[in-house]
Amino acid sequence: MKMWQCKSGNGISGPLGVFGLVLFVSVTCLTRSAMAELSVAAGGTQAQSTQTESSEQTGKTLGTDAVEHEAAVGQDGTTQAAEQAAESGTEENGAAAVQAQDAEPVVGWLVLSKSLRDGPVPYAWVTAEEAGPSLGDVLDQLDYVAQHDEYLGVVIYLDAPVLRLSQVLTLAKKIAQVRDAGKVVMTYAEAYDTMGYLLACSADMILLQHKGEVRVSGVAVEEMYLAGLLEKIGAKADLIQIGKYKGASEAMMRTGPSEAWNQNFDALLDDLYDQIIGQIADGRGMTHSEVESLLGDSWSMRDTDYLRRRVVDRLTDRDMVDVTEVQFGDNFTWDDSMGLGEASVNINNPMMLFGLLFKEPNTRTTRPTIAVIHASGAIHSGESSRGQGLFDTQSIGSRTLVEVLGDARDDDNIKGVILRINSPGGSALASEIIWQAVRDLGEQKPVFVSVGSMAASGGYYIACAGDQIYLSPSSIVGSIGVVGGKIVLGGLYDWAGIKVHRRSRGPLGDIFNSVEPFTDNQRAKVRQSMELVYDQFVQRVTIGRGTRLPDVGAVAEGRLFTGRQAVENGMADKLGGVEQAMADLTGDLGLEDGDYDVVHLPRAMSLQTFLNSMFGARAPVTSAAAPALPWVQTARRVLGPSAWPAVSDAMQGLMLLRDEPVLTLMPNAIIVR
Repeated sequence: MKMWQCKSGNGISGPLGVFGLVLFVSVTCLTRSAMAELSVAAGGTQAQSTQTESSEQTGKTLGTDAVEHEAAVGQDGTTQAAEQAAESGTEENGAAAVQAQDAEPVVGWLVLSKSLRDGPVPYAWVTAEEAGPSLGDVLDQLDYVAQHDEYLGVVIYLDAPVLRLSQVLTLAKKIAQVRDAGKVVMTYAEAYDTMGYLLACSADMILLQHKGEVRVSGVAVEEMYLAGLLEKIGAKADLIQIGKYKGASEAMMRTGPSEAWNQNFDALLDDLYDQIIGQIADGRGMTHSEVESLLGDSWSMRDTDYLRRRVVDRLTDRDMVDVTEVQFGDNFTWDDSMGLGEASVNINNPMMLFGLLFKEPNTRTTRPTIAVIHASGAIHSGESSRGQGLFDTQSIGSRTLVEVLGDARDDDNIKGVILRINSPGGSALASEIIWQAVRDLGEQKPVFVSVGSMAASGGYYIACAGDQIYLSPSSIVGSIGVVGGKIVLGGLYDWAGIKVHRRSRGPLGDIFNSVEPFTDNQRAKVRQSMELVYDQFVQRVTIGRGTRLPDVGAVAEGRLFTGRQAVENGMADKLGGVEQAMADLTGDLGLEDGDYDVVHLPRAMSLQTFLNSMFGARAPVTSAAAPALPWVQTARRVLGPSAWPAVSDAMQGLMLLRDEPVLTLMPNAIIVR
């Protein structure tokens, strides 16, 4: 057998460069972020691997259900069951081998490294290879393996990927479909963390390099309460929230959680933990008690202990030849593309490079089309950010999204829309504007909503405008409530020797002054305004969900739910991702596979448009999309690639307090590692 050298995709350097640093927590407080940073640490240290060297190795082995494995370890690093399976094979594996006799046998080689994009490439001058794979790309590759008879299966190399729980569950569902098609799926890693191991549990077989590690653990939460810090610097949060369980003001106004927030968040955490335990138990044929025992012991186990405890199925070398030759023989070909085309640009050709840089995205549709519209990040007025904003992350600008929704409405070839949401909420006004635009679109063509990791507060507000809502079991939704107010800096000014002379005219002219808290009359006015927004929020949910959610009050007032819980209580319709929404939408429209195109919106930004936005040709309205501050890159490195998107979304949303007094926002960053 000829071994191919398969390399993982290249990363891409952002166009904005790297900035300096400043103390993270201090800036968080002074920019009036009411975030309670929650780090649900379900794993240990990130798997450290020799990425370049290992990603050039390939291999494949036989998968058998873990429940059949004996607890004995052979001298060559296999369980007895694995040895027996390698000799005889299962019916599914045999079927795959027979199918491959009519064509040259192929085995897929899929490298998961770093993070997966949830949407299309944001810039027209960046290739998909440079931007790295998206979740949709990986799902398409796995689907390609399942549908083509020449493939015996696929080996997934987990090269220290950074995966969200919702992505793991989506990939696990697709892996189950590949296995149902008679193909063998296995994973290989030098070290598994919790998310990687959860994904591996959906495969036929889990391979671990000799002397490798499996570091899985329970979940833990750390919530930051900053009232004491604000007091030390002479600042004070004067916030008001509508919704008993909202909890949005507590991080800035309390030194610990309220009983209502404890009740709200503990129920959410319990269900997420139960999903993690259940995923491992179902995949490995363990009881829940056996899984919990594993969580406590895995950090102190040797590689042979992992075999004995059925944590992995085989210990192998990096080339995995000892496994692949037993399973597939030595006459098959590795394929690392699995249906994805490989576009390349000759950077030595100036004309080709110039054409790439200034390429305008194709905006035409020529036949029946389904549009997938992506909405990720905090919600604010003005233009969306594609990663160049204040916190170097994406955001949802109402102007941008309304224009995209209008374009989809006016394009006769677009027969239906899937709105893909990942958002903790943000501006109440911007959420309402987007809700109206989605409803306008829905009057002419169906709009199905697919939620990724989160559609909370304003994110759920706009989701309710759709005809159907699809969730991952671990998606976080709800937080129907409102928060508003200001940060009072009078004490800080006194400490710093700053004298503020205030001038105002007319009633409530200085209601949001930064020196003093609200007066009783001012606070009453702010509360009245927030109650109007809350009532409108509840009304929008009622209109959108109708009889499917008979008692909105039972899920309102800031309560949080997992996707699994939300489907049960009527807040959403079905568990599933974009793929499931697409199947149902095209089925309702009577469109068969091959009879329609799929377009992802917003379109990739051209270089000319990007430069115009950078230099003010059409500057965003809100400061939430302003250029990144010097401390952002440092904070991003400290928190890590898994935690930063959730933390930055929450912080970016709360920065809107500078511009808008009332927010529909869940300001808590929830990270499952």
